[in-house]
Amino acid sequence: MQVLKETTAYRASLRERIIEKAMQDFAMHGIRAVKMDDLATELGISKRTLYEIFKDKETLLFEGVKVYSDRKREYLQSYAEDGHHVIDIIMEAYRMKVEEVRAVNPVFYLDLMKYPRLEHHMKEAQEKSREGFIAFMKRGIDEGYFRPDINYQLVPHIFDALGQYILSNSLVQQYSVEELFSNCFLIALRGLCTDKGLHTIDTLMAEAKSE
Repeated sequence: MQVLKETTAYRASLRERIIEKAMQDFAMHGIRAVKMDDLATELGISKRTLYEIFKDKETLLFEGVKVYSDRKREYLQSYAEDGHHVIDIIMEAYRMKVEEVRAVNPVFYLDLMKYPRLEHHMKEAQEKSREGFIAFMKRGIDEGYFRPDINYQLVPHIFDALGQYILSNSLVQQYSVEELFSNCFLIALRGLCTDKGLHTIDTLMAEAKSE
């Protein structure tokens, strides 16, 4: 029984190591440029062991994206529960995205679109997050930052369409994430805001630029 526990713990630890290393390599070089054989060599494990844990690169990518998405969601949830208002939360998510994009080869985002299983998962995740998004918007209305006269059922579709357009037209290779946020998402976001929300966004953006 003890040997079984140790084996299970080792496998779980190895799985985490593989995901961490793979996501680092995917981010640095792009997904298609990373070979499973090279990954096994870098980790000091056999190809057989790697394929026993992840049957192919798409499965490994799929699991890695889920792990990183869960971490980000859990952090932002904790941040939201720590006394921050909705504009604070949006700006923190933006700050995290800027850090991520600066560290990631733009080819990574283009390669993501070439994996059907992952694309399907991301669409499903977006659908499931709609309810939470609506609740977040309702919180913003209650806090006085968002306008109450908007159909917030339509808003997620607008942001999804913006994200898809940016990726499909390779805008991440042509513009910085700051430019894309300021000239795409921020413009759409400002349209949802009350005067109080607009003032808060302008103040936080000015503070961010001065840092």
